[in-house]
Amino acid sequence: MLTIAAVAGQTPGTNTAWKIENHATRLVLGIQADSMMAEAAAVLQEDRPSRSQLWNFMPAGNRYKIVNLGSGELLGVERGSQAADAAIIQTADTGTADHLWQFAESAGEYVKLTNVGSNLVLAAGPSNAAVQMPEGNSQELWSLIASGPAYPDPLVVTGDTTVHDPSLIKTKQGTYYLFGTHRGIPVSSSPDRIHFTSEGQAFAAIPEWVSAYSPNHDLWAPDVSWRDGKYWLYYAASRFGSQISAIGLAISSTAAPGSWSDQGMVIDSHDGSAWNAIDPGLVLDASGAPWLTFGSFWDGINLIRIDPSTGKQSGRDRRTYPLAHRPASPAIEGAYIYPHQRYYYLFASFDQCCHGVRSTYHIVVGRSSTITGPYIDRGGVAMALGGGTVLLSSHGRYIGPGGQTVIRDGSEDYLVYHYYDADASGAPALGINQLTWDSAGWPHVCNSSPATRVPAPSTLK
Repeated sequence: MLTIAAVAGQTPGTNTAWKIENHATRLVLGIQADSMMAEAAAVLQEDRPSRSQLWNFMPAGNRYKIVNLGSGELLGVERGSQAADAAIIQTADTGTADHLWQFAESAGEYVKLTNVGSNLVLAAGPSNAAVQMPEGNSQELWSLIASGPAYPDPLVVTGDTTVHDPSLIKTKQGTYYLFGTHRGIPVSSSPDRIHFTSEGQAFAAIPEWVSAYSPNHDLWAPDVSWRDGKYWLYYAASRFGSQISAIGLAISSTAAPGSWSDQGMVIDSHDGSAWNAIDPGLVLDASGAPWLTFGSFWDGINLIRIDPSTGKQSGRDRRTYPLAHRPASPAIEGAYIYPHQRYYYLFASFDQCCHGVRSTYHIVVGRSSTITGPYIDRGGVAMALGGGTVLLSSHGRYIGPGGQTVIRDGSEDYLVYHYYDADASGAPALGINQLTWDSAGWPHVCNSSPATRVPAPSTLK
C-alpha cells in the first residue's frame, strides 16, 4: 500500500492543508459553488484561492477521513452508494464506511484514493464531477499539493500542563485554575494562562459515595464555573467503558484545591440506562437558568434542567432532553454548550480518545436558537442524526484533540482541550486556541504566530 508518508517527494501529513489535483484534467477537487451544505457535490475546478479546495487527511485507524477545510464536512459517496459512477459529495461525519478512504497502489508521484464503503476509487467523471469508479481507469490518479497548515498550533503553555478533559477558570482574584481527570481531580494554577504550577488535588478526601461507581475512587471530566457567589464543580465517577456512572457536585468559595465541599450525586446511570452519566457541563440559558449537559456513547448527549438553589436536577422538570447522537457510530462524548449572541453552540468530541498517538478524537460543533435544541451543524444536518461540523482534528504532533470547553477571558473566547503529544510519547497535554466567529456566526480556531506555538518538550519547564 502506498501511504500518505511519501507523495511527490514531499511528506503529506495531517498538519497540512492539501489541494487534490487530478492528473488527467489538471483540475483540483473542490465543492460546487463553495457550498457549506451537506450533500453538495464534489467537483473538479480551476485552482483558485478558496478554502473549499483545501482538504485535510484526518486519521481513522489505518484509514482517513478527508475533511473539507472550508465547510468542515467530509468527503463521502452520495447515499453511501456502492455503484460505479456514484457521485462524490461532502457529508456530515456520521460514522458510515463511505466516509473512509485509503491509499491504493500507485506508481511514481501520483496516488489513488479508494473508498472503504464501495472499494471503488475517486475519479474525474463527466462534466468535471467527482465520482467513484473501478480501479484501472484513466481518471483515477491524483497529486497532493501542500497548501499551508491545516489548523493552527495551540498557544504557548508551560509547566504542569499534563491534563485530560481540562476545565479552566479564572477566579475573581485573577488566578487561573486548570482542573483535569483522574484521582481527586488534579489542579494547576497560573497567573497568566501560560505558566502552570501543580497545586495538588481539588478534593482533600474523595467522597466515599463514589465507590459504588468507581471502586478505585478515580474522578473524571470536571466542569468548573462561577455562579451565585460560589464556584461549582461537577465531576463524574465511572468504570471505563461502563454505564455504571454518576455525576457529582462540589462547591467552593475560592476554587482552590482542598476547599471543595461535596454536595453528593446529581444523576447516575446503570447497565441498560438510556445514557451514560459522565462528562458534565453546566450552562446558563438566556434567562440565567442553569442546565447540565452529559453523556458518552450509548444514546449520546443529553441535557437536564438544574435547580438553581441546589445544583441538582430540577424537581419541577425531570425530563431528559436528547441533543446529539450518532446512529451509525456511538462515539460521541465530552459535550459543552457555549452561548454566543443569539445561538447556543454545542461542542462535542467524536471518535476514540484515550489511546495516545492512536487516538482519533476530533472536535465538532452545531448550534441551536433554543437551549434544548435541535442543534444543527453548518451543513444543515441535525446533531441528533450524527451531524457535527469539524472544528479541529489531529494535526502534526497534536493528536486527537477533544474533551473541550470554551471560556470567555476578557473580550475573547478560547477553546480549551486536551491532545496527545506525539513528541512526548502520546502524553495528554493542554491545548488552548482563541476562537473567532465568522459573519454567519460560526466559530473558527484562530491562526497563531510562530511565537505562540508550543515549545518542544525539552524546553518545557
